[in-house]
Amino acid sequence: MTIVKSGFYCSIQDLGRIDYRHLGIPHSGVMDELSASYANACLDNKKGSAVIEIIGVGGTYIFSEPTFICITGAKAMIKVNSIAIEQYDSIKIQTGDQLEIGAAVDGNFIYLGIAGGFEVPEVLGSKSFFKGITKQQLTKGDTISYRLGMSSTKSVAKFPKPTNSSILKCFPGPEFHFLNRKQQEQLLNSSFTVSKNWNRMAFQLNEKIDNQLIQLKSSPVLPGTVQLTPSGQLIILMKDAQTTGGYPRILQLDKASISILSQKRKGTSIDFLIL
Repeated sequence: MTIVKSGFYCSIQDLGRIDYRHLGIPHSGVMDELSASYANACLDNKKGSAVIEIIGVGGTYIFSEPTFICITGAKAMIKVNSIAIEQYDSIKIQTGDQLEIGAAVDGNFIYLGIAGGFEVPEVLGSKSFFKGITKQQLTKGDTISYRLGMSSTKSVAKFPKPTNSSILKCFPGPEFHFLNRKQQEQLLNSSFTVSKNWNRMAFQLNEKIDNQLIQLKSSPVLPGTVQLTPSGQLIILMKDAQTTGGYPRILQLDKASISILSQKRKGTSIDFLIL
């Protein structure tokens, strides 16, 4: 498959790296694991098969061999040979077909899955792109291999589509108990909104809470860790986040809530719910 016109930011992602955090290497992997997994299930792929993750605007692609694709995640106008197609469905592709993915109109991350998964070299146990370890992003003219002769069977009848809930389920973080009762109530009984500052490393929230906590010595953090900064602003770490940090870790999102948050746009309201 050749990229005729690249999107805003396109990269190959799978489920990321899990064994190299002690070396300071981030987890990486798909931001919205629920949507990427749906695409792979629809194509009867293995759960962790590599997909293309697209931020904001999709791009144009031409296929060199017959295959099947499935596009999930943020809603966008999708066309094959100028004919609109549905997302969350298996689409048959012939040699020379042209796929156009427009701008996301609801959500941030679009996923392009292909039968058998995209074939790029594994680095440290993952095909996920991360600057300094692999190529940073896909660009115009890039050619990406995929397995040939794959057939598709829809196996998603019992696989739920991702929800658009405003509730982020979480667990108390290691420093949650350092918060006083008023701070805990403010955290759990208030709505917060996503700021303009978000990327694959972290999502910042607009509203602040009172904070008199001291900073920590550098401690381990994970995708989904909610940090409380000295200014009272909340930062939620995402898939390309660093592996350690010095801000108090007051909450830890569950895996599904990381996917839900990744599709929230600037100004969208969220609420924390401790499990």
